[in-house]
Amino acid sequence: MAFPLHAEDIAPPERLRDIDRSQLSHTYVQGAFNPEFEPPAAGTYALPVIKTVTDHPLVAGDGEKTSLFAVKKDRIAVVAFIYTTCAEVTGCPLSQSVMQRVDRALAEDAALGRDVVLISVSFDPQRDTPERLRTVRSFYDPKTDWSFVTTKDEAELQPLLGDFGQAIDKLRFEDGKWSGLFRHVLKVFLLDRTNRVRNIYSVGLLSPQLVLNDARTLSMEGGGALVPPPYQGGG
Repeated sequence: MAFPLHAEDIAPPERLRDIDRSQLSHTYVQGAFNPEFEPPAAGTYALPVIKTVTDHPLVAGDGEKTSLFAVKKDRIAVVAFIYTTCAEVTGCPLSQSVMQRVDRALAEDAALGRDVVLISVSFDPQRDTPERLRTVRSFYDPKTDWSFVTTKDEAELQPLLGDFGQAIDKLRFEDGKWSGLFRHVLKVFLLDRTNRVRNIYSVGLLSPQLVLNDARTLSMEGGGALVPPPYQGGG
């Protein structure tokens, strides 16, 4: 980031309702990021169990209380942590453009679409109200079950972030005032049916085709398939 922006300098979704959506393509619709690798075919590899996450309270786009597991149910989930005023091109806008491409692919694959849910979780509950999340969701025009949720407050947010290992930090000016921006590493998590993290994607590996192939690989495991041993790496 070359310089910090004031929160008021970042147009909130309500200001965008009368703007041509094609002018918002860098933030709200499909991006042009293409990794320089060919993902392996689904089912030709195993995904290690990295960790298991627990349930956490959430607030849905309709304002109703829910939870991570209530949204996810017993499905495979692609979970992205975002905030809707993110101005970093390779941050939240990138993750959401990839999520949109996954959403479109799932819409064309009925079997996989029934098995996979997309969840975008805002870590900015102060500004990303349910009404705002509904507005932002409308820009992506989901074709499948893609939920935009947040937490009630910071107290419920921190255990959720800690469970997933998603670190964030508010960027502040020299006088201590919040700039309206967060410092965070882009992370998108793939959860299996039993709430185990099976892959974590960041900028270099966040490919729609890889996410889809991984989701298909988990879908192929079925109830009685062997699962690879827990991940032994660091971090």
